[in-house]
Amino acid sequence: MAGSTEGNVAISESHEDAREVARLRYALYVETLRVRMNEDRFDLLMEIIRRWSEGGGGTVRLQLDGPERELFTQEIQQELLNLLGLIGAMQPGREDRADHVVAQLGDGEFAKGVMSLVPPDVAGDPDKLRAMRDRLDAEQRRRTSDQRVVDDIARASGLPLDDPSPE
Repeated sequence: MAGSTEGNVAISESHEDAREVARLRYALYVETLRVRMNEDRFDLLMEIIRRWSEGGGGTVRLQLDGPERELFTQEIQQELLNLLGLIGAMQPGREDRADHVVAQLGDGEFAKGVMSLVPPDVAGDPDKLRAMRDRLDAEQRRRTSDQRVVDDIARASGLPLDDPSPE
């Protein structure tokens, strides 16, 4: 029995070590971004990460005003994906996410400028990248269609379309 307990302790310690390495890797990357990025862009990126974190992760819908929209360049979007990968690497069993790379998937009919964080082997496979873009494009087509239906219902009900938040 002592042997199995020691094994569990070793596994627990290795998970803690991996999490600590992931935390340090994330912190170093953030500090590198802080040094090399324009302050306004860096602040926007960190604000988006904060909002994402406060929302529990997952999908976040950003509503950026004019100045923020201008700051939200492809570079910022790529760095956002990189940071999300590094955050994901902090979860036990997902340490490999730190090695993922941003792949440009291109334009579909509905989704434009698509990029995704993918494992390095996927990044080098044009067929897999095209399949990912096609799947994301189909999802965007559904969202666009669903949004039209919601907008039509709102219009028919006399609800305003400009402000998605209730007052």
